[in-house]
Amino acid sequence: IFEAKKTISPSSLHDILEKKLGAIQALVDNHSAELEYNDGESIETIPFSSGEGVPLTFGVYGGELQRPENAADSIRSIAGSNVVTSNIHEVICAFERDEVMVEVELMACLRIVEGLKSTIEAIQGQNQIEVL
Repeated sequence: IFEAKKTISPSSLHDILEKKLGAIQALVDNHSAELEYNDGESIETIPFSSGEGVPLTFGVYGGELQRPENAADSIRSIAGSNVVTSNIHEVICAFERDEVMVEVELMACLRIVEGLKSTIEAIQGQNQIEVL
């Protein structure tokens, strides 16, 4: 399975690794999961798993990498989204300051990058999905 992106950014990798890869893992773990496709005349189904001992390949193709300065903004955006969805106190403080922004610490950004790396390592350690 490959996902194509015009530009590969930290936010697109975050989305792929945190959402789509988990869904693929759930399908791999479900031995009754099937893919269904229409060949124009009939609907066919094939098992989702690639076979015992053969890892499923999941890759990302992109025409370009996001520029570093924009990639840093992308990571800060992910960190800000995490704060807004998980720290109601910070959101209330932002409103009380009459600002529609939250502060993002450098360490929060670094944890995001380290978390993405750990996600890839954990998935590859299971030998069910090869991440390219």
